[in-house]
Amino acid sequence: MELIDNILEIILPFEFMNYEFMKNALLAILLITPIFAILGTMIVNNKMAFFSDALGHSALTSIALRKFNRNK
Repeated sequence: MELIDNILEIILPFEFMNYEFMKNALLAILLITPIFAILGTMIVNNKMAFFSDALGHSALTSIALRKFNRNK
């Protein structure tokens, strides 16, 4: 893990990379992105894009409603 941290510090010399959780988040994004790209291609090829779009919108709507209700 130290080797990966050193490489990240050389490639991305930004202040936010001093935090361990930012390094972990960047590594998680780099690992998950190809998986989501493959899954997205499979969804479009199987003509399920409308279904996935509906799921995404309903999830975001429920999150927004939950936040709105907590603020009242």
